[in-house]
Amino acid sequence: MINLIVSYDDNDVLLGDYFNLSYQDITTYFSAISDVTIFPIRGLDCTEVNVINLIGSLNHDKFGFIGLSHGNESQLLTDNESFVDIENVAHFKKSLFYTPACDTGIKLGDKIVDDGCYAFIGCINETCVTFEEFNHIYIECENYCIKEFLGTDITIKEAFQNMLNFFDDKIIELLDQNDDEILVAMELIGNKDSFVLLGNENLVKQDLK
Repeated sequence: MINLIVSYDDNDVLLGDYFNLSYQDITTYFSAISDVTIFPIRGLDCTEVNVINLIGSLNHDKFGFIGLSHGNESQLLTDNESFVDIENVAHFKKSLFYTPACDTGIKLGDKIVDDGCYAFIGCINETCVTFEEFNHIYIECENYCIKEFLGTDITIKEAFQNMLNFFDDKIIELLDQNDDEILVAMELIGNKDSFVLLGNENLVKQDLK
């Protein structure tokens, strides 16, 4: 069994609905995957204490962690309050850490991997989700890697590359449309180029059991 912690800031003023939709996309997918158990932490409960306590309560020391919130170079944030930062990364040893939060791949990712996290997927620039009517496409793209990795037996590197290919497919589809779709495609290009994979590229799902 794989324990998967999903933190999502549904209380955020600007992007709370988006983070909740992303969480729903993840839970819907994994509801059909028998060997993945989700432990959710919603916005008002996304605190450093709650995250650390939940990690400590798991049956074993391997797990996956998804952070759906705002971020910066060193932190995941809710309303400017940090619940993951470079000072508490020791709690993420032997984990797969995934977040589409802005800038987290600059410092946080390296620090987490240096402290024993198996692999980290995050972003090295700001990511954009400007056009609400296209939220489903943004979410499909940014959740593609984590869903395929935990839903199959391929390596994290293969799942990451497949995510980039999926981004490309959606970008090509949108570029053939009208002005709004072209603007969304431009944002997807920036989002795609922001994602980074750090750590063990040969990690497979079995390693988290």
